[in-house]
Amino acid sequence: MPQAADPRRARIGALALVLSGAALLTPGHAAAADCSPASGVSTCFDADTLWWTAGETRFASVASAAAPRRGALAFAALVGYLDRPVLLSVPSPDPEGRDVNVVRGGVGLSLAYAYGLSDQLELTLATPLVLHQTGAGAEGITSQSAPPLKAVAVRDPRVGVGVPWRQGAFAVKARAELALPLGDDDAYAGSGGFTLAPTIAGGWQAGPLHAGVELGARLRRAVPFATARLGSQAYAAVGLGADLWQEWLSLELEAFALPSLVSQPGRRDAASEVQGGVLIPAEWLVSVRSEPVHDAPLALSLGGGTGLPLSTETRETAGGASAERFAGVTTPRFRLFVGVRYQP
Repeated sequence: MPQAADPRRARIGALALVLSGAALLTPGHAAAADCSPASGVSTCFDADTLWWTAGETRFASVASAAAPRRGALAFAALVGYLDRPVLLSVPSPDPEGRDVNVVRGGVGLSLAYAYGLSDQLELTLATPLVLHQTGAGAEGITSQSAPPLKAVAVRDPRVGVGVPWRQGAFAVKARAELALPLGDDDAYAGSGGFTLAPTIAGGWQAGPLHAGVELGARLRRAVPFATARLGSQAYAAVGLGADLWQEWLSLELEAFALPSLVSQPGRRDAASEVQGGVLIPAEWLVSVRSEPVHDAPLALSLGGGTGLPLSTETRETAGGASAERFAGVTTPRFRLFVGVRYQP
């Protein structure tokens, strides 16, 4: 008589499948763009670092820690605007230099799905797109007459799994996502290689108050971008919220950061030397959320926020050393978004 499959073994096997995918699918992928050009200005990274997910989460940057419902398909969509996520200052006759809006702004659409294969195993899929973007592109750094950035692009899709655990008011979910190198890596919409993102998401709720946290990493190969190197990153996100009027209206406040795990190169000129750089793209967001129809599995969100200048570098001159703080590459000046979630 055949034995029933051990659900715990199935969960471990699913996690192992995603985690081993990055090793089996090496970055030998023939990318459309040269990810390590002689100019030192690569296009092989995503200008948008916010990964939208489906499920019972109140936040834009923190994944759901709730257990999936067997056979249920959750859906989430987000339309957002990103302002100046990739800005570069280059030398020019002007003593202040010249700012090049490599990616000046863009409107994106993220579609995400989560399916409850069982009460203890969730499968996820995300398909982000660039509906319209403007900017000078990589060639605009060296030429003022270069063609503009590609207006429409596909970002790297992501597949993943989640395994939840709950104890009272606390919920925890181990997650792993694998971003596939199918995006337009010549338009700042793809990494040109696989990205493995293991995280742990946690959630808590007591009465009208709720909170969420997610910790993990995004592991990928490093590429050069002018004076920076973009590659593997740690990930940390935290959110706090309160129901102001039952399910009709809630207020959410959150922040997320991606400290680089890649060392930053130093540089030297006639008057100074820069070293000890730390690259940390970061943002804070505030949003209002509503479930407008009683007992309907539909939630709407409207929000926005700005970048946080958490990146630093140390500049040494004849007068001594000084620390400079700035917004790192992929940190937008501001972000606006509207989202919808369907969670049966």
